[in-house]
Amino acid sequence: MRNRASVPPRDETAFINGGTAGTDKPVKAPEKTHLVSKAKPVSVSLFEDNLKDIDDIIREEMVSGSARVNRSDVMRAAVDALKKLTKSEISTLIQEAKQRQ
Repeated sequence: MRNRASVPPRDETAFINGGTAGTDKPVKAPEKTHLVSKAKPVSVSLFEDNLKDIDDIIREEMVSGSARVNRSDVMRAAVDALKKLTKSEISTLIQEAKQRQ
């Protein structure tokens, strides 16, 4: 292989001790306070009415000047809202949603 950069070849010691190697102590990365798991893609079947409702929520967020919102954000918020309900309230909501089919 040709040396096209016109840089003279260096021996191993010159390479290790040259440049910025070993001049500063390595900077410690800030420790993360909590682990963040990566979002996993899932397939969800929704009725047209559900999609329209989600899109309306996104539109309202855009009009209010909030940060960019997508359907995944709305679905995550819905799941978080469900966590705040009792088991019987969740069951009631699920039954009502099934009946609207």
